[in-house]
Amino acid sequence: MTADAVHHLVRQRGSEGAALLWDCEEITPDDLHDRSARIAAALAGLAGRPVAVRVPPGPDRYAALLGVLRAGAHVVWFDTGAAGERTRMILDDVRPAAVLTAGPPDDLVTWYAGHTGTAPLDVTELPAAAVPDQEVRPDDWAYIAHTSGSTGRPKGVPQTHAALAQFGRWFADAFGLAPGSRVAQWVHPEHDPAICETFAALLSGATLCPVPPKTRAHPARLLDWLAETRIDVLQTVPSFARELARASDGRPLPVRRLVLMGEAIPPDLVGTLHAGSPDIELYNLYGPTETVAATWHRIPRGEAGPVPVGRAIPGREVLLLDDADREADEGEMVVRSPYVTPGYLRGGREGPAFRPVPGRGPGPWYRTGDRGRRRPDGLLEFRGRHDAQVKIQGHRIELAEVEAVLDGHSSVAECAVLAARNDDGLVTSLMAYVVSRDEEPPQRQWRASVRQRFGDVRLPIRFRIVPDALPRTATGKVDGRRLGESQGEPAL
Repeated sequence: MTADAVHHLVRQRGSEGAALLWDCEEITPDDLHDRSARIAAALAGLAGRPVAVRVPPGPDRYAALLGVLRAGAHVVWFDTGAAGERTRMILDDVRPAAVLTAGPPDDLVTWYAGHTGTAPLDVTELPAAAVPDQEVRPDDWAYIAHTSGSTGRPKGVPQTHAALAQFGRWFADAFGLAPGSRVAQWVHPEHDPAICETFAALLSGATLCPVPPKTRAHPARLLDWLAETRIDVLQTVPSFARELARASDGRPLPVRRLVLMGEAIPPDLVGTLHAGSPDIELYNLYGPTETVAATWHRIPRGEAGPVPVGRAIPGREVLLLDDADREADEGEMVVRSPYVTPGYLRGGREGPAFRPVPGRGPGPWYRTGDRGRRRPDGLLEFRGRHDAQVKIQGHRIELAEVEAVLDGHSSVAECAVLAARNDDGLVTSLMAYVVSRDEEPPQRQWRASVRQRFGDVRLPIRFRIVPDALPRTATGKVDGRRLGESQGEPAL
């Protein structure tokens, strides 16, 4: 049954309007369909197999995604930037049956070809073809995303056609994607919201507008591009939204709807965005890769205090459970949904994260490892990770709370706080990595601010000055591993 697959829904949008805008050229739905048909034909016989897409931004990239799905295969999407050890781990783990490229193969593709004997397939050299779409079932895999694993190796997280189609239609409806609207494709390809925003735009009749690579990470350039391209919807992480607000120099952000995901949203950021952009709609979208997403919240103007992650997205139920698996007003956020991943690529649903909740009926369930609180009005608040709560000198401390204190100091551009542990695994001190606005960082003031927040709890905290910016992952999140390995200026 292909009716609920996103590639079928994309075809149902019809031939009107532009499916894609790239380099000032509008790509029609029919053009995208023809390009994807060539790719699907070249992948004949690979139904049910993984296919890697490593195609530069532009029409061929999105045709490749469609072509893989039309062939009945599932997508493993890579950017075309420099590949590190993590990317090779993923390729070695997934072992895609084909690797789609555009033009001569790069070092990564050449390595994989030599490693497995799988020759790359150049999507720009394929002849015209017209083949019927391969039938897929709702529970067939549509894509594999990857998250960080506790072992140091990325974990493959497959998602089904049913999950992708359901979320894509919900996303389009929730954020007003429709014919005539324009959606920026900003999220990095290796972060699963990228494939979700892509197909939400394509199936809704909106125009997908990929952000040029040289613009994506440059706030001032991105602001100009958003205005010139007349973007309606942008999805990004809060830390980058803050950079956009700073680069705007008091001017309103040139988007109608800003969807924030991937990080907790500082309350002061909401105030800054609403003050600088009076007409903007702000949303908080929360959820792990294992459930695509879980909750959402439109952030009203004037809302004070912690920013809620909101209420469950349709098709999901979110419980808060204490350590005895009893429902509580505060506890671990546990999601029940038919759209929970079929299981990790290695290990399925055998791990504790998928353990059923006694007395609550059938699942599937996913235990997020995130702590939440349910407010009296029913909205959920994110209260940090279990592993971001540390115990020092008998006191439980949230690292995010320490970060919030430092972020509130005028001399701090950005910061991240990590826990230092001894050989027994006990937390002995905190290390704050700070990008300072001042040439002479006022570390005594920072320490005083922390002391003021926590009172008699004397946190053993040291500071390390990081020049320019904190290191970040491909998804825009702070890269704690690289921070821990960095030197920076001496800690004090």
